[in-house]
Amino acid sequence: MRELRVYLAGNWQCGEHVPLSPEQFNYLKNALRLRDGERITVFNGQNQIATAEVTFEKRQGVVIIGQTRQHSIESPLHSHLLQAMGKGEKMDWVVQKAVELGVSRITPIATERSVVELKGERADKRQARFIDIAISACEQSGRNFLPIIDPITPLTIALSQTDAMLKWVLHPFKVANPAPTEPHPPRGAAILIGPEGGLTDQEVREAMASGFVPITLGQRILRTETAPIVALTALQMRWGDF
Repeated sequence: MRELRVYLAGNWQCGEHVPLSPEQFNYLKNALRLRDGERITVFNGQNQIATAEVTFEKRQGVVIIGQTRQHSIESPLHSHLLQAMGKGEKMDWVVQKAVELGVSRITPIATERSVVELKGERADKRQARFIDIAISACEQSGRNFLPIIDPITPLTIALSQTDAMLKWVLHPFKVANPAPTEPHPPRGAAILIGPEGGLTDQEVREAMASGFVPITLGQRILRTETAPIVALTALQMRWGDF
């Protein structure tokens, strides 16, 4: 039977009683039909894990924390994905798969050609959704570290907040050469992916001024939701843990 994993924020201690959220209570009690005393694995998103027992009352669930320990399965490569917002559920899919692939940080970005433009409360709700998707991806994939999910950020600001050693911007019409290789593992890597219509020439120039190198991933043009998965896989194959 596959290990049942649940995310619980906080620095809990052995013997502590931690309440479940209403959504977690409903999932464990009503969807999975767990009973009092059954064991699950909990993690706090900072590489702390524990085996815990669940108990249920009519409308509330509690987990009793067992012995805690630190356990990381993180890649040695710190990777930062700057991904332009896509239409529909594309960004949801990108967040899920990027977390499964070991990304360390995701910055959803607003660009000139972005179809989706969210501000204020709507933007906050979308960020909260991305965090929930990241949590679910950690629960499924076995990661005990929750990646950083930034608010939706204008491209110019996102570029100024990126300090990775290796920076790639995917732009198939700008260069004909594949991704350059580095002789030594970088301290961190950042990948910038444009929206459905691509980045403008001016945006590519801004990225290059911030240290990003334009690259291609072959002769075929990839969709905005496909490119980050391929690029992250390439990074993990070269310097990560694949």
